[in-house]
Amino acid sequence: MRIDGAVIRCPAPVTDLADASHAGVLWRANRGRLLFHVPQVARYLVSGGNLVEIEPCTGAGAGTVRRFLRTTPAAALYLQRGIPVLHAAVAVDAAGRAVVLAGDSGSGKSVLLTTLLRRGWGLLTDDLAPVALDSNRVPVALPMWPEIRPWPGHADHAGLAAADGDRGLDRAFVREPRPISAIWWLGVHGSDPVETRAVEGIARFDAFGAMAYNRLIAGALLDRGSYLAVAGAVAGAALPIRRLLRPRDRWTADELAHLVSGGCQG
Repeated sequence: MRIDGAVIRCPAPVTDLADASHAGVLWRANRGRLLFHVPQVARYLVSGGNLVEIEPCTGAGAGTVRRFLRTTPAAALYLQRGIPVLHAAVAVDAAGRAVVLAGDSGSGKSVLLTTLLRRGWGLLTDDLAPVALDSNRVPVALPMWPEIRPWPGHADHAGLAAADGDRGLDRAFVREPRPISAIWWLGVHGSDPVETRAVEGIARFDAFGAMAYNRLIAGALLDRGSYLAVAGAVAGAALPIRRLLRPRDRWTADELAHLVSGGCQG
């Protein structure tokens, strides 16, 4: 198990963070380290943006341990490197540009991503999306791994076979950072029509923070200067940020994919 050059040690003894300055339900952190504990699965200690030590619980399967590694511990590696992480999937259009699909769990990120892949788009990442600046200070999305985790109950409807979750999407995986051309901020509402509106002005800066992957952990680990540099570049860029709300009780993946595809032309 490797994540962007980080060393992964498993199994390894993991101790408590006695000097933790921040804490949540399953985690403790200081500026340089994060301890993440998943009951009956493992304890993960992430240090310095380049090391993850994992102490699996008795009876925990290797696949389950790896699955949780690719959540908060993976995000912590990038946060410790000064790279903000969005709660987002990222698709790559025919022009090679990254289109960010951000939103909370259950907002439809993975299903929309899968629908775009069926239309020939590429896959950069699902669920968490590190965002950095290239040498020209252009915001780019970083690749993670060729794996999608659809919201329970939607995999068949989206046309994603069970085996695709781990292996079948390799052919669509894009392995290099790509410039971000648009951000779609997904959500649900109680109305029937799909609603879309542009995010403008200072709200663009606020939206970037609202789309962060676990804002409490980001606040504990991410250097303020690094965050402001990336968030400011995204807010000030010409790329559109759009709020996209779908009805809670109606299947809309094809409709949303059409909107996203049309909004990314040009």
